Parts: sequence; C-alpha cells; structure tokens
Amino acid sequence: MISNDENQLSLIGQTVNTFDGAINETTASDGLSLIDKWLNRLDEAGDEATDDIAETLERLRPEIDTAQRYNRIDNRQIASLLQELIEQTRNVAASAEASAEQMELSQLIATLENLHRQAVSLIQ
Repeated sequence: MISNDENQLSLIGQTVNTFDGAINETTASDGLSLIDKWLNRLDEAGDEATDDIAETLERLRPEIDTAQRYNRIDNRQIASLLQELIEQTRNVAASAEASAEQMELSQLIATLENLHRQAVSLIQ
C-alpha cells in the first residue's frame, strides 16, 4: 500500500483536511465518503499490512451510517474503532515501506487521535 503514491497521499491529505477540527463540524456523509474512498484504495493497493485497516473501516462504516440515518450515535463503539485504526495506522507507518510517507502518516495518526479524543469526550 505505501509507495509514495500520489492518489494515496492525496487521500491522506483529504482525510486530514476533512477532520481537522471539531468532530461535529464534519457530516456523516463526509465520513462515509472517505471510508468508501479508503476501502476502494485499500482494495486496489492494499496488502497484508493494511487488511486490518480495511476490516476496521468495514466495521466503522455501519456505525457512521446508523448515526446518519437514525441519529443514534454509539460514541463508545466509534471511539473503540478509532483506537484500532490509530494502532493499525501506527503499525503501517512503522514499516520500512512507509518511510517516504512518514510526515503524511503522522498527520493522519494525529487526526485519528483527535477524532478519538472527541468521541471519548462524548461518551455518556
């Protein structure tokens, strides 16, 4: 997956820009769109190292969809899935293949950590 690919770097940038700020400033549609783009990207260029990320995104997608359709947000589950994504992304970033994308992946991890903190703060 990691190969200094412009499409991938663009998707990382788009993800960081979309979620740069408060979680409630981003629509569920934005989140679903990004999840779909990532799933497509991982399907095209993924490898064993990114299979876990794709699986976690597959589990996150229905949580966001339910929040959008029924205004039922399970912040505990979303926070848990975000924590998994953070750990999985750190593992990919630590791989030798990711050396060219360290800055971008660090930004993505920071964005996921910010989303996670916000989701945790909303747990009641």
